[in-house]
Amino acid sequence: MRIWWQSSTMIHTEELTGYREALTKHLNSVKRPDTEISIHGVDRGSLDLHYNFTVALNSFAPGGVLNKMVQAEREGFDAAAIGCFLDPALQEAREITNIPIFGLAETSMHMACMLGTKFSGIAFSDKQAQYYDSVARRYGLEDRAVPFASLGIDLTEVQKGFENPGRMMDLFRKALKGLAGSGAEVILPACACVNTIVVNEKITEMEGMLILDINALLLKITEAMADFRKLTGANRSRKLLFQMPMQEGLKQILQVYNFQ
Repeated sequence: MRIWWQSSTMIHTEELTGYREALTKHLNSVKRPDTEISIHGVDRGSLDLHYNFTVALNSFAPGGVLNKMVQAEREGFDAAAIGCFLDPALQEAREITNIPIFGLAETSMHMACMLGTKFSGIAFSDKQAQYYDSVARRYGLEDRAVPFASLGIDLTEVQKGFENPGRMMDLFRKALKGLAGSGAEVILPACACVNTIVVNEKITEMEGMLILDINALLLKITEAMADFRKLTGANRSRKLLFQMPMQEGLKQILQVYNFQ
């Protein structure tokens, strides 16, 4: 089985070496023996992913997340995982491709509802924490979600945690303690980078709350759903939300926007 793992960052740059190496090691440690994982980033982009306009550009520009999902299908991958808690271009990618595609936030939020009554998460910035509260509402989970907490830093600062995790983990533990009396039973480290550092530090529980390894979860769900499609033919409904354009028209539109 071939799984395309898509980052919303330029993950192959020197700046993200620590993240790339740690993520690769972790995913390889939890994958099935017959699974081949191919990790990809965007061709151009910014780490200022706490801004909505940056997320949009990283997602939809040529060489961005949506373009990469088209490439994943074209290159014959069995399924794709969008390894970013923003779920960038997830709905759009499902609309124009046929391979199973899963996002970090949608997958982990729904799984959290199966592992506890209420969930919350810890974003790296206050702005993202607010955004993830709205994501939970969009996914119909408002009654199961506790407002997200934040580390109060940016993604560039998070990267320092791969070499020296002390400060970021202190902030993470502080945020966890703040959620201890909130009613949340499951906590999502709400960023693939943050999750990778938390996994490295082997923190799986605190104050009775389960801390979910969302990167491992996303990979395993993607593997399972690729199998499910092969076994049953089930993929996604094309009735409304993921209604697909005619192939010839789709090719022309992608060419207009310089998608490769």
